[in-house]
Amino acid sequence: MASSSRGFRNRDEYRKQKELEDLRKEGKVAPEKDEEGNDINPHIPQYIARSPWYLSTGGPSLRHQKAETVKDPEVVARKLDVWYERGKKAGPAATKFRKGACENCGSMAHAATDCLERPRKVRARFSGVEIAADDVISNVALDFDGKRDRWNGYDSKEYKKVIQTHERLEEERRRLRGEKMDEEFRQGDATDVLMEKKDEGTRVTVRNLRIREDTAKYLRNLDVNSAYYDPKTRSMREDPTPEVDPDDKDYAGDNFVRHTGEARGFAGLQLFTLDATERNAGVPHLQAQPSLAEAVYREFQNKREAVQDHRRQETLEKYGGTEHLVSSDVVQAMGQSEAFVEYTRDGRVIKGVEPARPVSKYPEGILELNHTNVWGSYYQDGRWGFACCHQTVRMAYCTGEAGRKAREEADRAMQESQVSRLSRQETDVMTQQSGFVAETKPG
Repeated sequence: MASSSRGFRNRDEYRKQKELEDLRKEGKVAPEKDEEGNDINPHIPQYIARSPWYLSTGGPSLRHQKAETVKDPEVVARKLDVWYERGKKAGPAATKFRKGACENCGSMAHAATDCLERPRKVRARFSGVEIAADDVISNVALDFDGKRDRWNGYDSKEYKKVIQTHERLEEERRRLRGEKMDEEFRQGDATDVLMEKKDEGTRVTVRNLRIREDTAKYLRNLDVNSAYYDPKTRSMREDPTPEVDPDDKDYAGDNFVRHTGEARGFAGLQLFTLDATERNAGVPHLQAQPSLAEAVYREFQNKREAVQDHRRQETLEKYGGTEHLVSSDVVQAMGQSEAFVEYTRDGRVIKGVEPARPVSKYPEGILELNHTNVWGSYYQDGRWGFACCHQTVRMAYCTGEAGRKAREEADRAMQESQVSRLSRQETDVMTQQSGFVAETKPG
């Protein structure tokens, strides 16, 4: 059955169609023919012989089962090279609006809903002026290879612009590099500038050459047990002369240079990520996401500095001392003054003006219960008291000089009584011991 009819058939029509198919299979009726006059095999199943609904063949045919093979090389080349002609116009613009054109710009290449031009205040349909030219619409019917050709539609002229852009960037880099080297030569000492030797045949810069007047690293200490010198990398990490004063030597090993610049910051970043990983803080991995880890580390530093500044400000507001952090005079900044102050070994002022003591948050200088000194101005035998009367009871009234003398006499009398009591106890002990010895002697 090679018919592509999809119309509705009643029972009689369907029965007649089945009988005709059976007769064709038995050879009693001539087989059906396609568009080219070729016989269609009646034994082909209907799901193969019938064409899909989206292909209108107009009659019995097996053309939808055959691949369209193009043997002409010119046609093959055209299918591979064909592409959309961007920006090309079909001809000059029209002078008046045409039926079926875009209502906005007047072009016949697209509809008003697909127009890429800015919506006009008065559309071309009503104004009839400034009609846009028609764009060239290319019918790109590519085959299997043309659709999958990654270089189809490639224009080498566009890549020349990329090359020119990179050439301009490279030229600007060379100019800035030359200006930077000239500036370093002008500002730096001639003996401190590292000379570079560059091979013109290659793009790799040769290792920096040391100045021949300088002493080689391996000649600074000839002891075989001194710092190790690696001839392959030309490095000596340890200090070859550790016994020399650091202020008197000009070389302290390569590790000294490694801890300059941003090396300390990178070490701090590593410690931060390690500590955060141990605490499961969710910090990104340093090797997997270095930029994100550095951003998190900077945010952490800013927050920590903000917290420290806030705590420092709260402490200064609570206890004072801001005047000691800011130098108000150049003389104070230089540490020079005409004021003479004499101190003892423990830091007390003997002569001169004693610096003001910081004020705490507790009430100070409050005299209570007729005392002339504050509580805590007197200390003796592990107890605090008042210096005016030597009272060690917190809520005791002041007795003045008389009370202090009476207290001293009472303490002296108490000490004398304790001494006499101890002497009597010793006398009694000695008497008991002598009587015991006399009793033990034989009569």
